[in-house]
Amino acid sequence: MAADETSTLLSKRPKPPRVTATSYYYSPKIQRFYRFTSTKSSPFIALYRRPLEIYDDAKQQQQPIINPQTETTGLLTRSMVLPSHGTDPSHRWILVSVGGRTGWARRTVPTTNTPVDEENPTICLPCTDNSKTSKEQRFPSFHPADSFQAKEGWMGNHIFLCRGKLMLGSDASLFYITNLLLFASMGIYFFLIAKHQQLYQQQPNDVQYYSAILSAIGSTLYLWRAATLDPGILPPDSSPYRPPPPMDSIPQGGSIPINSGPSGYRYCSTCNIFRPPRSKHCNSCNVCVAKFDHHCPWVGNCIGLRNHGAFFVFLCFISVWCCVVFYGCIVVVMGSYGEVVENVHRLAEEKDSTIHDNSNNINNNFEQEHDKQRHYESYENVMTDYQILFEIISSQPLEVILGSFALLCAWSLVSLTCFHALLVSLAQTTNERVRGVYQYGGVENEEDEGCCRNWMTFCGSGGSVQSLLPDFSEVVRLPEDRRGKEGVWEDWKAGDSLSSLISPHCGDG
Repeated sequence: MAADETSTLLSKRPKPPRVTATSYYYSPKIQRFYRFTSTKSSPFIALYRRPLEIYDDAKQQQQPIINPQTETTGLLTRSMVLPSHGTDPSHRWILVSVGGRTGWARRTVPTTNTPVDEENPTICLPCTDNSKTSKEQRFPSFHPADSFQAKEGWMGNHIFLCRGKLMLGSDASLFYITNLLLFASMGIYFFLIAKHQQLYQQQPNDVQYYSAILSAIGSTLYLWRAATLDPGILPPDSSPYRPPPPMDSIPQGGSIPINSGPSGYRYCSTCNIFRPPRSKHCNSCNVCVAKFDHHCPWVGNCIGLRNHGAFFVFLCFISVWCCVVFYGCIVVVMGSYGEVVENVHRLAEEKDSTIHDNSNNINNNFEQEHDKQRHYESYENVMTDYQILFEIISSQPLEVILGSFALLCAWSLVSLTCFHALLVSLAQTTNERVRGVYQYGGVENEEDEGCCRNWMTFCGSGGSVQSLLPDFSEVVRLPEDRRGKEGVWEDWKAGDSLSSLISPHCGDG
């Protein structure tokens, strides 16, 4: 079989032109977009299986009453723009979707008594009268959004920088801590340790110095590249309908099975897509990633098909950097130890000369051994080994602390780099290795074509795959012919008030 199934599915297809934000979000099934703004008074909004007026109708008809709170399909806890697939007959409720999760949400209905924001007429302000409409406006609701930034409609837990030009993973805070530790170690090394190291070396070590510069620059560049590069996110489908199986799957006459282990498609109910083989849904970032390796909190991003190579190069650079820093700290600490021991010996000799008068005796051999013993006793009386250790730590505290930290990091990172080198040689991912897919599952790894071919595939797979995401700094605009044209959802079931109004073929699980 061809190397790497996911690369075959994604990279060997003809590369389409990069999608625009409008074409990415808009589809014929979407009638309009709505914005929910999370505030202190309305921190979340609930999505229901039915519009709440249906429960009022059930009370009037004396039918069995169902608690609406038990039939929520989810809670939207952050500001976001969602697509609407239509309204109910009263036009007070809209059917919205977040990936594969669909539900009815309250819609702001402008009336003659509803004040409107003059700067943005699509946003209705809270009412102050006691009418029925004003009471409804007090509930959390959605407001029409005919235009919005692409990042506002993204369902993943990502952080956007530079107005959407850069996208970080869900653990952006830990990514910032990684940068802080890296830059702090650079400052201490180049402005303190490197200068102290020159005092204890007879000749400057150019190899070490240039290795430090190269590894520091490489670590920073590839850390940011691995963190900001799209790992191979598979775009979710925000729709109440479950998509059909892919064209190259067995149900469509293809060769790839569905729900049959790592070599087949799997349906993700959160993203509402059939993800290709070796892909996985990341619960931290809330997206599906092609050829998912793992979620790295220190990089703050998922590691997948498109950024695994950058992550591996970052591991190599950061491992060299930690080793260089550790070596520099050892040189300074050992040089300081030599100075302390030399001073101790000098003090011991001075103490010997003041107490004992070295005179010529008959037995010179016996006198020499006796002098050595007296010198050793004087050495112990001047400073013990623990006092020497304390003197070194107190004189070089940063070198001792940074050296110890660099040693722990070097041990972990070198081991991690070797582990990923092993995975590349075996054409496996961390997710597959940890789960024992090929060791204990009795499944043959069809992607393994030998060590050399696996490395060639690994080096050329990431950069050749085009991202499926749009530029999140763009503005999404609803086409002019669709603005203001919003009707009742096409699958609304009139008269079936107490049954689920979401059609049976919808993807809600």
